Amino acid sequence: MSPNGWTFLAILFTFGSCKTIRPVCKTDDCKKTADRILNYMDPSVRPCDDFYKFACGKFLESAELRDDKTENSSFSQVNDILEDQLKAIVFEESRPNEPHPYQTMKHLFYLCLDEDKIDARGVSPAVSRLSTAGGWPVLGNWSEFGWSFLDTEIRLRNLSIGGGSLFQIFVSIDDKNTSKRVIKIDQAGLGLSREFLVKGLSDPIVQAYYSYMVDIAEMYGADRRLAQVKLNESLMFEIELAKITVPQEQRRDFERMYNPYGLEDLMTEFGWVNWTALLESMMPASVQLRKNELIIVNEVEFLKNLEVFLQKYSDEVIANYMMWQAASSMTDNLTTKMRNRNMEYSRATEGIAARKPRWKECIGVASRLSLALSSLYVERYFDESSKKAALNMTNMIRKEIIRNIQELDWMDEETKKRAVYKASQVVQHIGYPDELNDMNKIEEYYKGLDIDNDQYFEALIELSRWANDYKFRQLREEVNRTDWRSHGTVTTVDAFYSPTENSMQFPAGILQQPFFSARVPQYVNYATIGFAIGHEFTHGFDDQGSQFDYKGDLNEWWGKESKDNFNKKKMCIIDQYASYKDSQTQLNLNGINTQGENVADNGGFKLAYLAYHRMADQLMEPEPGLPNLEQYSNDQLFMISTAYLWCKRYRPEALRMLITTDPHSPAEFRVNGVMKNFPEFNKVFQCGSGDAMNPENKCAVWQSQ
Repeated sequence: MSPNGWTFLAILFTFGSCKTIRPVCKTDDCKKTADRILNYMDPSVRPCDDFYKFACGKFLESAELRDDKTENSSFSQVNDILEDQLKAIVFEESRPNEPHPYQTMKHLFYLCLDEDKIDARGVSPAVSRLSTAGGWPVLGNWSEFGWSFLDTEIRLRNLSIGGGSLFQIFVSIDDKNTSKRVIKIDQAGLGLSREFLVKGLSDPIVQAYYSYMVDIAEMYGADRRLAQVKLNESLMFEIELAKITVPQEQRRDFERMYNPYGLEDLMTEFGWVNWTALLESMMPASVQLRKNELIIVNEVEFLKNLEVFLQKYSDEVIANYMMWQAASSMTDNLTTKMRNRNMEYSRATEGIAARKPRWKECIGVASRLSLALSSLYVERYFDESSKKAALNMTNMIRKEIIRNIQELDWMDEETKKRAVYKASQVVQHIGYPDELNDMNKIEEYYKGLDIDNDQYFEALIELSRWANDYKFRQLREEVNRTDWRSHGTVTTVDAFYSPTENSMQFPAGILQQPFFSARVPQYVNYATIGFAIGHEFTHGFDDQGSQFDYKGDLNEWWGKESKDNFNKKKMCIIDQYASYKDSQTQLNLNGINTQGENVADNGGFKLAYLAYHRMADQLMEPEPGLPNLEQYSNDQLFMISTAYLWCKRYRPEALRMLITTDPHSPAEFRVNGVMKNFPEFNKVFQCGSGDAMNPENKCAVWQSQ
């Protein structure tokens, strides 16, 4: 057995002559990987006709779709494993000397599990708070006398049950000075995606939303016929409100959305809202609003239009809308009947046929104390060798993106230097921060959070209050880009790039099979987690990430001609993906909304492939193949490994929702779109000029063709 666990069969002697054959990896992880590939692929499909169907055809036909799932994929499968691991943690009885954050997290989990107790209380705690906030007209506990939307907004926020239905207010990093945080004001947070609402009541999703509204209001105690009338008015209000919001396609330019105001100027230009009173009401006692506080308005025209818009509606219609948003946000915290109705609504929007088991719902609730749960998770389950291997791979891919930038023929030398420096400064957060092992730091973080209350509803209210206060306290803190608190949530199967930090994060939850294993050939790892690393690196240079410099500041670091060339190359990706039509839903992709992810997919795959080859060229001998897949070369297995990771079976409703609202393309196009643009694919699989996977026009942004 070789040191890395692979068994090699290098030479076969036959009839006195010698013939070299391919070595094969025999580790358990190699067998699992090979079995997975074989169970997913459909060899009857030519790779050059449809590579996704070739790699995933059998999976697409046979993969089980559980009633409580919108999809079946590598991500959902690993998430199931992760949930089982978290289940073992939260079901473990607290020790008498267990740190308070762990006890609090487990206490919240058990409060959530007790559905009988929650059902026995009914909706009364929520109705009481709605009444205190000014009342919900559809419930008959509202009075027009003295009513104002500002008072209602303040009360909803102070009661931790709502706010943000007309405009959103939050604390965030200052895009142009990322060492500071700032208050931001943005357009309304809608109860249903704008893309559906603007279609009006004739759209089936909007109809399902209206039906849901009426049923929930009735569960709160409203007369059904009154609810049908009043919530129809509320829905028409929301449809018209959606029409004055700015669509996703126009919200990718951060310079346009950076509109700084001093508080006094904000009061002058948008004086129809008493911003001083509203902001002061949102802040904890320890944070004082400054006389001329800097505030960034994301959508100036929306705020101007909102003032005119509200004048068209009665106070009752506005109150019904605001209270509906608050009431709907509390349904998950109330009765089983409400949660079941929520699931029925999800059936219409995403195709889900059953609720998750209650313990899984409660894992989601316990995850709101994410640092406490993450601390227990890494202590019990994380393999430290994964962190070291992923860091090494990240460094290899970083070198590759720097080489590629230096070789570009469309970028001027000064802009190249800045791009190279930005790539060199990307901060890596791999696995988990060491502070998760420091209980003193975790206890300090959760200081002031007390949810010892035995009532589930009030416990969640207290958690919301604490979270709001924490965010506003950060307003006066200097930003630490590597702050462990910002990168300590690791119980997730995902990866992230932050343009304002110029950092990427690969949480512990994703560093496991099939995304990563130390006991498979490196071409498998580079094709899977390596592709994800390359993807996140490239996000720093997509249409949005490229607006930020090496520090994460919103700053134009481009030469004009280079920027024009970049935009032309970007348009190739936009137009290409907009031409793709999904056969299941008959919907075309939105090339504008998905451009960032598509640029990252194309760039990330190429970086991983090139980095692997550079590493493999230094090996003394070729890496072994996979069992029962000996007919495929390592390059072919690299591409197959990328594709099988993205095999994904969707519910039609979920796929329709994804194409309509999500910045990611469906899995089929994340695979085929990338391979069609990669000339090496055609060499590896010997595709001809007329083959579907070898189009004449190929797009490349950050890599030379």
